[in-house]
Order: sequence, then C-alpha cells, then structure tokens
Amino acid sequence: MIKISGGYLKGRSIGSPARGKGVRPTTQKVKLALFSMLGDAVVDSRVLDLYSCTGALGIEAISRGALKCDFVERVGRNCRLIADNLKIMGLDGVGEVHRGESFKFVEQSEGGYDMVFLDPPFELDDWDRVMCEVGKSGFVNKGGRVVAEHRSNMDLDSFYGNMNRINNKSYGDSKITIYEVVSG
Repeated sequence: MIKISGGYLKGRSIGSPARGKGVRPTTQKVKLALFSMLGDAVVDSRVLDLYSCTGALGIEAISRGALKCDFVERVGRNCRLIADNLKIMGLDGVGEVHRGESFKFVEQSEGGYDMVFLDPPFELDDWDRVMCEVGKSGFVNKGGRVVAEHRSNMDLDSFYGNMNRINNKSYGDSKITIYEVVSG
C-alpha cells in the first residue's frame, strides 16, 4: 500500500503492484520533497502522469488541488490498479486512465497540461527523446512544470525545447529534476 502524503486525501492508502522488474514506487520521502518543491503550482492544474504504475503521483496532485489528471501506463494490470485506486478515492470524475506507451501518448496528444510527471522504470535510456517531445511548444502551458524522477547518477539536460531546469535534487538512488515552461 502507498500512502497519500498531503492534501485532502492525506493518510489514505492506495494499492500498489507486486514488486518486480521495473516496479519502483516513489518513496514517501521523495514524494514529500517533490511536492514541497512544487508548492502551490499544483493547485488548479491539469496534470499528466506518465509511466503511472499506481497513479500515486497524479492522485497526490489531485489531493493537493489539481483539477484533473490523465494517467498513462502500458501494463494492463497497472491500468486496472490505477482505475481501482481512483474509484476507492472517489476520483473517477477527475482522473482518466490511458493504456499505452507514454512516448506515443505525448507524441499524439494535443497537450495543454500545466504539470507533467515522468517516473519511468530506471532502465529507461531514452530520456532525451521523451523530454524533447514533452518540451515541444504547446504541450505544457507557459509557466507549467515538468517533473522527472530518475537515477541519481544521471543528469538530464538543463533545457529541452521550451523547458528550463529550475531544480535538481538527489534522494538516495533517486533524483528529482524539475523544469519550468518558459513559453507555451
């Protein structure tokens, strides 16, 4: 089980998949730090949770004031888990689950998001391609945030498209890199 760390759902738990290859839920410490860095930027935002797995980051964002979240996950059983988590939390109307590859979703989406979370398996070696696509003009609204969780021994570029890095902090084997969109 994964606990929601803030907002009106604080303390409630959502289901998580069995441990396995590529399954690495964001730790409570990292989640608290991440949302502390974001502050009020999540309030009234339209959120995209890529590589969702459990939907924990998107559900946390809704709990902290996001208006809506799209969850993208390629594994069918994880999509069912996210849908179950949304239903248990009473969030059916504000969360939508999309089954498919995150890159293809971004490539085909019209965008218009205020916040994007990327928390893929640490094995992902295609960061530049994914981040360039997320950083394309119009995908994230001006002033929006893009949050990437990745291996702590890896550095992402300081900018991708219209996104500039504004924060970069390591927590054990994880690193959080946050970008701000400077033009829509």
